[in-house]
Amino acid sequence: MAASPSHGRPRRGRLVLAALALAGGMTTANAQSLGGDAAAKAKLVATLSRFVQWPPGTFEHEAAPLRLCVYAGSATVERAFENQQNALAGTRPLQVVLIQTPAAPKGCHILFLDDSAGLGPDRWLRGHAGEAAFTIGTQDGFVSDGGMIEIVRVDNTLRFDVNLLALHEAGLGIHPGVLKLARQVRQ
Repeated sequence: MAASPSHGRPRRGRLVLAALALAGGMTTANAQSLGGDAAAKAKLVATLSRFVQWPPGTFEHEAAPLRLCVYAGSATVERAFENQQNALAGTRPLQVVLIQTPAAPKGCHILFLDDSAGLGPDRWLRGHAGEAAFTIGTQDGFVSDGGMIEIVRVDNTLRFDVNLLALHEAGLGIHPGVLKLARQVRQ
């Protein structure tokens, strides 16, 4: 049975709303200070997390929190992420966990590595190989080394690159509207 023309409109509307929500996270990324930059990164990570498609069985129950583990070498970045505590990622509250060593605790749904940590992405990603976690980093070459999302600065605005292969290898998906907003998508 063919879908009626009105049936496609709500879907397109959701796509547009998703794209606008994500773009809103990017436009606020213009930063005048280090604190503003850290807050913009935290907001972009929280926004991106709303559009990840998790495999069945990822969460214990419908209201289980989304665990975001953050490894940063800057108190400013840590505070910015702590401000995202309990923000909603879709219907789930974000549970921010600050980690002090390169080895994140088990059960992280999202792993964020900030360049302020001073740890190369290749070493960090090898330490988390085989985990079904959404990996985001700000280091140059993060997606080339196997990360899923690399946050980059372009003309004083935060943008992002996507590594689809890394996402699919972890059993994760991402909303197509996100891919349209990415600076670069690597297959």
